[in-house]
Amino acid sequence: MDKTNLTPSEDPISLPIKKDSKDTFEVTHVNVRTSIVFLILKVILLDILATATALVFFGVLSVPSLSEDLKVSLISNSATYFLVLAGLKIMITLYVVFQWLNEYYEITPKQVVYRRGIVWRKVDVYDFGHIRSVGIQQSLLGKIFNFGSLSIFDRGVYKYYYLNYIHNPHRYFKLLKDLCTDADIEKDVVREHMRDEEAKP
Repeated sequence: MDKTNLTPSEDPISLPIKKDSKDTFEVTHVNVRTSIVFLILKVILLDILATATALVFFGVLSVPSLSEDLKVSLISNSATYFLVLAGLKIMITLYVVFQWLNEYYEITPKQVVYRRGIVWRKVDVYDFGHIRSVGIQQSLLGKIFNFGSLSIFDRGVYKYYYLNYIHNPHRYFKLLKDLCTDADIEKDVVREHMRDEEAKP
């Protein structure tokens, strides 16, 4: 398949697009990132660690065996400690956010390109001509928060590659199926397993 033509109503995602003379839109590529749920969880974890560090500091001050001179020194320098802690938290949070923004899968009509890295960029390319099968995995938690993983099997190197924990996996699974017309389909979805079990006599 050389290109994918969609009208604006068929694809509400904001995409880099080109408009042709027939008022249809040619989608050149789709960028897919890890679900924002994982970014939020990482930020929350950083907040918990920062809070725990502050509690440890105050806990040390309450130790009876601690000398008065050391307590006075810690208290007098507490503003510096907390400024350093706040600075570290901000820097790590920015790093986590930029890492999330710069790690994504670019789906084009001919291949999937996996881009990652902030300073040193790394790029992997999975050509659709080598893909033997396309699969989807989604747990119960993934169903609740609408994330999951896609797998593609490269027959050239006889290896699976994964689009891990992406948002709305069923949408991009359908897109990959449409682009990889000769690929087999693999599914591992909680709801479908439950339905299959219920259908058994």
